[in-house]
This record gives sequence, C-alpha cells and structure tokens, in this order.
Amino acid sequence: MDIRTVSNMEKTSINFKCPSYYDLDMTCRAHGWKNLAPFSWNDDTRTLFFAVLCENNPLGVSVYQNRKSLDVEIASHNTLKKTDLSQTEAMIRRSLGLDLDISPVLKAAEKAGPEYVRLMKKGAGRLLRSPTFWEDAAKTLFTTNCTWSLTQKMCRAVCSSTFTEPAPSGMHPFPHPGRFARYSAKKLKAMLPIGYRADYFKELCDRFSKDPNMGGLEVNGYDYHHADQIVRRSKGFADYACSQLLVFAGYFHEIPVDTTVVAFLKRNHPRVRKPKSFIDRRYRKWGPYKWWGYKFDTMLARQNWIGD
Repeated sequence: MDIRTVSNMEKTSINFKCPSYYDLDMTCRAHGWKNLAPFSWNDDTRTLFFAVLCENNPLGVSVYQNRKSLDVEIASHNTLKKTDLSQTEAMIRRSLGLDLDISPVLKAAEKAGPEYVRLMKKGAGRLLRSPTFWEDAAKTLFTTNCTWSLTQKMCRAVCSSTFTEPAPSGMHPFPHPGRFARYSAKKLKAMLPIGYRADYFKELCDRFSKDPNMGGLEVNGYDYHHADQIVRRSKGFADYACSQLLVFAGYFHEIPVDTTVVAFLKRNHPRVRKPKSFIDRRYRKWGPYKWWGYKFDTMLARQNWIGD
C-alpha cells in the first residue's frame, strides 16, 4: 500500500492493489447500494463517492480503479491520526470487498457452467457493502415493504445535517447507532420518513449500540441456521430481511425473495407458479452460494437490478 498526503494532511491518497478478478464497476452494480446515501456513483468517470464516520469525524471518500489498483482519496477537515487512518482504511476495504475470498464462489461457478466462470473472471463475485455492518442492517430494514424511491428517501433523511456534520465533500455520512438511541421511537417517526419501522429502527439502534458486530456474524463462522437465528432477534427482520442482511455478512445460502426476484422470474421463467420452490430447485447446485447463482443469472440476462 502506498500512502501520500497533500494539502496539509487534509487529503490522504491511498493506493490499494486489487485482488484477483476485481472490477469496481461490477462490484458497485451487483446491488442497489450505490444509489443509496451516502453513496454516489458517477457512470461517466466510473468513480464511487461516499462518506464515512471515523469516530465522530466525517470523511469524504472517492474511489477510482486504475487497472489493477484502486486510487482512493480521503478528504478530512483535520489531520488524520494513524489510528484514524487505519480505522478508515478498514471501513473502505470492507465496503469494496477487497479482503473477501471469492475462490469458493469460483469453484461453485466452475461446477455450474463456463459462462459463470467467464463472468467472474471479468470481475463479478463481489458486492458493494456499507463501511459498517450496522449501516447495512439499517438500510436492509429500510428496504422492507416499500418502494425503492422510499428507501432512497429514508437514507437521504438519515444522512443529513439533522444527525451529522458534512464531510469536506458536502456528503453526510451514515450516523452511528448511538446518535439515534437517545430518541424514542415516536420521536424518530416524526423526524424520519420511516413509518411503522420506527419501533424496529429504535430497537436496531439500541442493539447495535450494545453489540456493534451483532454477535460477530462476519467473523465467527456460524452455520447458516445459527446466523439466521441471531438476525431474527431484531424486530422487523423476517425471511426476506434476514436472508438479505446475511448476504452482507457473507452468508450466500439463501436468495431473498422480493418483488424484484419475482419480476425476474416472470420475465425469464413465465411458467413458474411457486417462486420459492423453483429457486430452491434451480440453485441447489450452488450449495451455500445460491445468492450468487441467482445474481449471475440476472447479469447474464442483462436484467441486473442495480437500483436505478
């Protein structure tokens, strides 16, 4: 890793070496997160912009892929300490999937067919995540039982001057859960367009304030059933939300069936009457990577949902 600082340490440039078969554009397009605040994707320059909170310091981040490396610039209001830089780097690496081992997915793709292998070697196999698991959890809750435009509205309201100071870029990072824990569910409902989710959001904030890693889901290597039970302890996380959040924790065993999945099946498999049963049969060969099997199919069909 090469680091250089400019403008009196207010801008820090980091160069990350890309892992094998990495493509920033495909990583960002694997899911709709790139279109939710505080993310912003520029199609023309293929640059990803977002903001993070390092302790309580709002930082602006831009990422551009230059062949086999990622050029990352961090903009801060103050000089970053080494500990701050290390924490920020870890959040960026998580968000971009730089430390994910995709070799098991590649092995599953090899068994499924050469078209999947070619797709992975072009750069598929990773998905954009939030800098923290907490942010992924909150955004997952914001996708339940609503339109995509409402999900975007919720995220914009959370990433605003109401709750955080802006980064030098003007973007507001996703606040820490403790920022909301001070409010009642009733007050949160009045402050944010989250409707009935206010009670669930309040409970989720309280849970992450006490347990920032939700039982260490990303590092403890639970079996899927155990991991699923941990997520279900949060109110508002039923079948869809549980399987969706577990994807962000690295558990690709199940496909979150929502209106997008059903619409894809109707377009490509019009005779399907029972989506869940069909999905279980079609993607059984992918083993614990069923989500990727489905995701690759949407890419191959050029009908990949990217939240646009």
